[in-house]
Amino acid sequence: MALITKLDDLPDLFFIDLFNYLSSTDILWAFTNLNNRIQTLINERGYFRHINLSSARLSKFDRLLSILPLNQIETLIIDIEASPLQLSRWPYLPHLTTLRLYRLRDFTDATNFILRHSTSLKHLTLETNDLFMQCGSTGYIWHPRERLPTLVENVLPHLSALRSLDLGQDTGFGLTTWNITTIQSPLNYLRVSLEHIPRLCHVITRDTLSTTLEQLHVTLRSSHVREKNSIPKELVLSKMINLHTFTLVQSVFTFIYNRIEWSTIESLTAPNVMPVLRRLNLAILIAIDDFDCINRSSLFIDDRRIDIQFALIIADTSLGNELRYSLPHGSRFHPRQIVGVTCVYNHYPWAYNVWYTLPWAFEQFFFEPADLSQYITKVEVFSLPSSYSSIISSSRLRKLSISQNNSLPSITSMPHVVRLDHINAVQLSFHDWPTDLNLLALRHLTLINNLITLKNFSSFPSNIRSIQILLFSDKPNFSANNWSILRSLSTLSMLTSLHIVINDMDTGLDDISCQIIAETVPIFAHFGIYLRSKHGLPEPDSIGRCIELDPVIVDLLLNDPTLLVTDDDEESVDLTFLESIFDIYRASIKELHSRILRLTFPQKPVFVVEEEGCGLTVWF
Repeated sequence: MALITKLDDLPDLFFIDLFNYLSSTDILWAFTNLNNRIQTLINERGYFRHINLSSARLSKFDRLLSILPLNQIETLIIDIEASPLQLSRWPYLPHLTTLRLYRLRDFTDATNFILRHSTSLKHLTLETNDLFMQCGSTGYIWHPRERLPTLVENVLPHLSALRSLDLGQDTGFGLTTWNITTIQSPLNYLRVSLEHIPRLCHVITRDTLSTTLEQLHVTLRSSHVREKNSIPKELVLSKMINLHTFTLVQSVFTFIYNRIEWSTIESLTAPNVMPVLRRLNLAILIAIDDFDCINRSSLFIDDRRIDIQFALIIADTSLGNELRYSLPHGSRFHPRQIVGVTCVYNHYPWAYNVWYTLPWAFEQFFFEPADLSQYITKVEVFSLPSSYSSIISSSRLRKLSISQNNSLPSITSMPHVVRLDHINAVQLSFHDWPTDLNLLALRHLTLINNLITLKNFSSFPSNIRSIQILLFSDKPNFSANNWSILRSLSTLSMLTSLHIVINDMDTGLDDISCQIIAETVPIFAHFGIYLRSKHGLPEPDSIGRCIELDPVIVDLLLNDPTLLVTDDDEESVDLTFLESIFDIYRASIKELHSRILRLTFPQKPVFVVEEEGCGLTVWF
């Protein structure tokens, strides 16, 4: 007689191990209300308290929402693969303390949802990126309709219980010029992008932060600002009595005039400013003249026993390995091995040397410039430690940006920087999918002007959740044809989200393209397509009125009056032609929408057509 094991015969440990391999959505969908024992286990393990339904199709989302105990939900996570429409469908959650929104696409829904939970939220994450916001014009409307600084200025004064604020590492549409005084609550964790050192000083001198902050992580995005990166004269920095972790990061694409003198670093981290500092992460642009100061710096030997990890960027590549003996190898109490590499670029100054401690301490291999045509072409290692015996932890790198095929082997060969099994996001620009790229943890793929790379779908990891395709007509390798290649994506069983943004195309989508895209759309739970122009139409009543400048531009002009506000194009825009282009965009979206509606669906999806008709969002 065959032995039969019933579900009730399986021990609790079996289900606990099984849940480790399933998403939150799958656990709730498959096991909720199955029996009392498993229901109790789900409650005890917190699957009702911590919710992430990002990958759910519309029908599954609505069903789960109807059975979830809303008063038990403490954490809500919405990832990049979620529909932009999902947040607006969530009801009020009375005990929500943690909200994490990654790759935020819509500021309006986020503002409304956060304000509804203003009395309970303690931990807030809002991460966005210019590439995810469908930036550009659809005629009279510029997208995004709102800006992240407006969001934080509107909501932060109302979040009295907030203790942790993570605004990511990207600029977030002028976030670098955001007035930090809108923070009213005593935070203990803050991660934010700022414009320059003076704005960082405003954080340090803020009374509500100086006595409570325990972790401060700052990315400086000052490529267009010539203000000196130093502490303002006569400013007295407050004592940050509880700050134990401090991160300060500049992009490797930072202009030379934005470099930070080492004396500024010493002043910011001095014992009278950060008396309990225990961990310091620095990725900054410095000059050769600073090396003597670094070598003599008390920061590496004082009694606070700081664990220091760095990536020091130097524009002068002439000394090479000679600088190894002028650099500290970690701190006295936390020694680390160091590596020297040369990063070669496709633009002036053509090369930087970078010295970094092992293992790599940052989430990205430096941050992308605003201009996508600038990128690293090659990395050459010129100085290695004799052994790697002292390295215990692994690299924190999670995102790869690849703009040239032959740059990847050199980047992945850097010691203790790239671990392919840890990379969860890739941005691939202008070139085909690299051969032999085995990224087992990859979840999110952004393709810029390389639609053709989808032909290599068989090389993609099977667990990809989302793909974003960005096409720029003024960038290399632009092509908005051959949409039949989308059909191959049906073999990626975990793929739930596809978003397409086409910029400055002079034509629309023809009937064949519309039909192919329409037939492909039901493959995905979440789909969006948006047509944009870098030029907009003037409002009919704007003729003769003064131009109202963007607040960010005003701030830049105040910082540097030598900057000129000019159109990117030498010739004026033909408004008649531009109007015809927007008409073509609207006709393309209308035709695509019509063809999708003719398809048969098990449940009617939600369609949202943008106000001016140049974009379409679908949730199946």
